[in-house]
Amino acid sequence: MFLSIRAARTLCAANLLWFGLAVHAQPASPGARPPVANRGQEQQLDQLRQQYLQQPDVLSAATTGASSRLNLPAEQPCFPIRTVEWRGADAFPWLASGAGVEGQCIGQQGLRVLREWANRELAAHGYVTSLASLPAQDLSSGRLVVDILPGRIGEIRDDAAPVGWTPLLFPHGPRARLNVRDLDQALENVRRLPGQAATAFDLVPGATLGDTDIVVRHPADARRMRVVATADNAGLDATGRNQLGVILSLDSPLHLYDQLLVTYNTDAAFRDKTRGAQSKSVAWNVPIGYASFAVGASEWTSRQPLDDLGGLVYANRTRRIEAAIGYVPYRSSHGKSTLRLRLARRDDRAWFDGSELLVLKHDLVTYDFSAAHREKFANATLEAAVGVRGSLPAFSRFPGYVKDRAQWDGRYRVFTVDGGLDTVFSVGTRRYGYRGTLRIQHAPGATPSTEFMQIGGRYTVRGFDGNSAPSGKSGWLVRNELATGLRGQEVYAALDAGGVSCDAYGERCVLAGAALGVRGSYRSFGFDVALGVPLRKPARLHTASPTLDVQLTSRF
Repeated sequence: MFLSIRAARTLCAANLLWFGLAVHAQPASPGARPPVANRGQEQQLDQLRQQYLQQPDVLSAATTGASSRLNLPAEQPCFPIRTVEWRGADAFPWLASGAGVEGQCIGQQGLRVLREWANRELAAHGYVTSLASLPAQDLSSGRLVVDILPGRIGEIRDDAAPVGWTPLLFPHGPRARLNVRDLDQALENVRRLPGQAATAFDLVPGATLGDTDIVVRHPADARRMRVVATADNAGLDATGRNQLGVILSLDSPLHLYDQLLVTYNTDAAFRDKTRGAQSKSVAWNVPIGYASFAVGASEWTSRQPLDDLGGLVYANRTRRIEAAIGYVPYRSSHGKSTLRLRLARRDDRAWFDGSELLVLKHDLVTYDFSAAHREKFANATLEAAVGVRGSLPAFSRFPGYVKDRAQWDGRYRVFTVDGGLDTVFSVGTRRYGYRGTLRIQHAPGATPSTEFMQIGGRYTVRGFDGNSAPSGKSGWLVRNELATGLRGQEVYAALDAGGVSCDAYGERCVLAGAALGVRGSYRSFGFDVALGVPLRKPARLHTASPTLDVQLTSRF
């Protein structure tokens, strides 16, 4: 069987490309390492979703001494207490265990201290409408009675035409005990919609003693649809540096306080048919009390001519569909924990001069589980998360190939640790804000390159243009940013560093970079401009110096 000249040339070039990917050799030109473009598009898409699907926090700063053991004053006359009956306190067992009144001598001042302590404890646990009282009684018998009137939810109603089915917002409905933590969760559920960011709850007396009605007060000028146009230079030289995009956000399209987000992004070189990059996605999510459910689909593609291989065009396409559930198992006035499980199917395909490259094909079903906690202090917010993601070979169609594994069953695992710190402080009369993030990734076994950690660019280590970005199955990343206000805008300085487990450059792949930028807005226009420089890199890694990162937005 004879091959045509074109087929033979394509097969030869494909083998050369695969060999280069397998040994992680650094090519002579930026365009000869195709996976960089694909991974960069995924980073940009994930960053976009995090920015526009971010859940607001209704948290207060942590306080000390909000809950403490009861200390009764020494007084005369007083009555020794042998037993205490907490009537109506079945749902609050911590009151009896925390008070420890038995065996103590209590008088008039002690009764007042006990009542105030019990009400403080109820409020500290979130039961702000529950009430502790002491009925008239004879303490000479050694028996003390404390009455607890549980505050309950009466009616939940909107002050105007609702934008969704209100019961979905609240973890509990009418007649349930009213806890301010449940109200905080419901307020977060509604405020995550851009048009409902100013929504508030009013608490008014209900029709029955102990009942409190909740009135949902919506902003009068709420808009349910918002459009954002974007322009930036976040692309690669090989596929188009300048990019244009549009983001559509729709509040409560199904009248469920749900959210629909549609995005589209493309390179700005419309006339160049040999190179380019596009991405598009749709995401939908809905709250259900302390839980949430989300589905989404996305696709990103790129194409580029490889000058080192005769100008043949390399193209790739990734499609991803996913479903996720989230749950808040714990929250206080100053912190909350979140669990999240995501299942996805990811299909990666690539073509070289029109012929598909099976060595770069993957069709995997994957899982991603994470546990996170956020704690708010007086001048800082601390975040921490751990996660594990991997594949489900039994449900995957085509595992594909990985480096150094002739036979791979499609199974992999990746462990991650994330941390973040936001804090504000003053130096003299000037106010500063600091934001620091840490990410660690470890993959103990064979891992497809689509799950590699990639560093070098505006979303990882600033100061690099992203054309050549080291990647590896394990790595770390630290980002630091110090910002301050200046004439109504924000000026910031960034210092980032990261490293990955790769041998592409014949040395450790550690990058460090710095950037100085300004971000702000004027009316409906926003901007973020930064000038960056690399501080440390492998000698064989080529990048522009300095780099200029520009992002412009316009809201409609």
